[in-house]
Amino acid sequence: MPRAIAPSTSPAAAPAFRAGKPSPASLQAQLQRYQQKLSDCVNCPSANTRQGKADILSIAAHISQVRQSIAEIDSSQSARSGSTTQPVGSAASASAHLGSVIDVFA
Repeated sequence: MPRAIAPSTSPAAAPAFRAGKPSPASLQAQLQRYQQKLSDCVNCPSANTRQGKADILSIAAHISQVRQSIAEIDSSQSARSGSTTQPVGSAASASAHLGSVIDVFA
């Protein structure tokens, strides 16, 4: 059974990660790694053992933390921008032009 991903214990790498907030891109990469690790653990033959279940819970907790960090960054960025308008290509504008779309692949 694969072990849970442990943070780097390298002395050289540790200050770089603690220097500031992680970027959204690094959090997304971290989330993808944890999700892959969770998939590996869930599909492992030892997933139903006590250790396997503990590993799955640990990885799921890490995923939850990373998602929370991403949500906090997104909410702080939207609060800073103060934008309340819909993005270009929103559902409202798409539905307004829906009648004029021709399906060329039909």
